[in-house]
Amino acid sequence: MRKFLTLALALSVTASAASLAFLGPKGTYSDQAATQYAAAHDLTVGTVYPTITAVGQAVVAGETPYGLIPNENSSGAFVAETSGLLAKGDPGWRIIGELTLPISNTLLVKPGTNASDIRTIISHPQPFKQSAGYLAANYPNVTRQEVASTAAAAEAVSKGDGTSAAISAPAAATVYGLSVLAADIQDDKHNATSFWAVQKADQAFPERRPNRVLVMLDTQPGDARLGTVMGDLRALGFVPRNVQSWPLGGRLGGYRFVLAFDSEHGMPLTRVQATLAPLGKAAILLGAYRK
Repeated sequence: MRKFLTLALALSVTASAASLAFLGPKGTYSDQAATQYAAAHDLTVGTVYPTITAVGQAVVAGETPYGLIPNENSSGAFVAETSGLLAKGDPGWRIIGELTLPISNTLLVKPGTNASDIRTIISHPQPFKQSAGYLAANYPNVTRQEVASTAAAAEAVSKGDGTSAAISAPAAATVYGLSVLAADIQDDKHNATSFWAVQKADQAFPERRPNRVLVMLDTQPGDARLGTVMGDLRALGFVPRNVQSWPLGGRLGGYRFVLAFDSEHGMPLTRVQATLAPLGKAAILLGAYRK
């Protein structure tokens, strides 16, 4: 009995220690998304990494069992660094879940700063795009400064002279001791970003009946693989959701695709894998989960 309890305790500790790495620094939308995803899946919020690439590398190297990386914004399209990793081929990780985070762009200033005091607005390039209409209407002549993250923008404002503002996540106000000058300044009030939860490629997919699958497919000039994959998955009840593509290099006409498919009820993972198997290394099941 004592051995059983000891083993049960050890398994409990191991399970609770599973962590989720994410793109930092603290106070960003990625931080907020990681907190939400970890809470919903009994994970701990783990190590903060400086780039999306570093998060993926940490997962592949076994430094962390799971990572969370931004994938797509409803206003700003696919996240360039994540797409860049996929364009290079198999990233070494697989997608096992997704979280959609509503984006509330917030204009943050040092306490006591007024709108008329602002000479510079600092942010990541994406929030500038997302809030372009607001900025044109309210700050048409104010200098814009791009930095690596919205948290870096908030930190810069906190160290500034009171003449700058940051477009950042609301959580950054608390982290950096700033005040909210204006909230929800994004032009699209339904603005949202999706994040992928990823694990190392050699681990089994935890979901046995996914209703969302993503396939990485390499095609050569003149072959029918793209049509084959789309037709075979449609026969299983999956319909295309979105497509990314990049030229493979060499002869014109060769492409690498990442194809996302949705199914109303899902399908056994084994049937999806069997459908892709005849294509060999040309097709990789990049993601499988319930949306």
